[in-house]
Amino acid sequence: MKRQTKLIIGLALSIISLCFSILLITDAIPTSPKKPKYVFYFIGDGMSFNHILGTEHYNTEKAGASETLRLNFTQFDTRNFVTNYSTSNLVTDSAAAGTALASGVKTANAHIGVDVDGNELRTIADVASELGYKVGLVTNVGINHATPSCFYGHTSDRFGFPALVDDYIASDVAFIAGSTIMDMKSGPQDPKYKPVTTAELAERIRTAGITITLDVEEAAKTEGKRVVLVAHDKVNEHIPHVIDRASDEPHTMLNYAKAAIEYLSRESQKGFFLMIEAGKLDYSAHAQDAATTFEEVNELAQAVELALDFAEQYPDETLIVVTSDHETGGMSLGWDKYQIRMNQLVGQKHSMAYITKAIQQMRAEGKRDWNEYKQLLSDYLGLWSVVPITAEEEALLKHDFYDIFLKYGPMVDGLYNRNEYLAYHAVVILNRHASIEWTSKYHTGMYTPLFVKGVGEKRFLECRDQTEIPKTIATLMGGEL
Repeated sequence: MKRQTKLIIGLALSIISLCFSILLITDAIPTSPKKPKYVFYFIGDGMSFNHILGTEHYNTEKAGASETLRLNFTQFDTRNFVTNYSTSNLVTDSAAAGTALASGVKTANAHIGVDVDGNELRTIADVASELGYKVGLVTNVGINHATPSCFYGHTSDRFGFPALVDDYIASDVAFIAGSTIMDMKSGPQDPKYKPVTTAELAERIRTAGITITLDVEEAAKTEGKRVVLVAHDKVNEHIPHVIDRASDEPHTMLNYAKAAIEYLSRESQKGFFLMIEAGKLDYSAHAQDAATTFEEVNELAQAVELALDFAEQYPDETLIVVTSDHETGGMSLGWDKYQIRMNQLVGQKHSMAYITKAIQQMRAEGKRDWNEYKQLLSDYLGLWSVVPITAEEEALLKHDFYDIFLKYGPMVDGLYNRNEYLAYHAVVILNRHASIEWTSKYHTGMYTPLFVKGVGEKRFLECRDQTEIPKTIATLMGGEL
């Protein structure tokens, strides 16, 4: 009897021990997070660490704050950095980087939505649509520019804008917003893609039964139809930089994002996937214009704030990812005597591109007095009034002033615009006074940042390259890339 009792007690203890072990093991295994119903995917085109850090210190100086004013996304608990090289080079372009961020596959520079052999790739937007999500794309550059196109387009020529419009029409993208429909170049070696105007491309979209509008409120309230929202549907013209625009300008990335959220929230029962790109950030970094770039980063943060406000309503169903495609300009903070002087930038009121147009207008009006141009630079950049200018610096600017009256006067060529040397050198001098330098007018191979908040955020700590970001999003949504 005693023997049986001992056996029973031993068996009971073994069972208890086994159950306890199972509980411990089960507790150690991470449970799968709830699927995100709402996914926000932010891409700061050309944005890397110094653009972000510089913006925070620029904001602090402008506000006269005693402590650094942090951007909202830099305060996310989940923070990482990733590589971004293409198959062509350590230095990627926006097409290859955008393809990596959209499809999870590396490709060659200039390729959009295709691999190195030209084979079409599935994107995170395709996965979202297959799972029943509504898809929205927002940018402040052209809707068929490189980054947004990577979520629906398939071409080995990123400048084949008419072909990309056709790819958009054939896609499942429900809402798309941007400054214009680009028409710079014919399609990739296809005789049916003759050079066409923005107006003709807009008509091609309307003929497909898609609503195209210049009214932000109309786009937000459209029901039961796909929507294209642009600032210009007759000409290929981009919306102004943040630093240049009027306070009541309706066509902004922020307003486009608000319209997209309203539309997608109403039109989708299963949730939505929304990509928001700060494309003009890349433009200002290519121009090596620091204050203009910082203001573009600020607008990206304002758009992120919309997502954070949305997440407060759906805290257990929202995922917010903030990243970049590459670094632009090789921005250096503090090149002079171990310091940064952001107070030198507080007098800048307009971008280099805006100042170039103002100079050209003055030249067209026949104005030839150096003092008038000097006053322009003072009013728009704070030179002389906020920033003390040396005799050597003024001599350089006066040399540029005389050059602008030459019939074939020199211009500074950039990727997206051409600037007057007077405007370029004035901004360069201003940046140097702030102790900011640039190493390139193009991209660099620097790591890009990754900030994540919401459903499954810790999974992104495993990302080492930008191709892993969309794959992780797809997995969390219940799909696969």
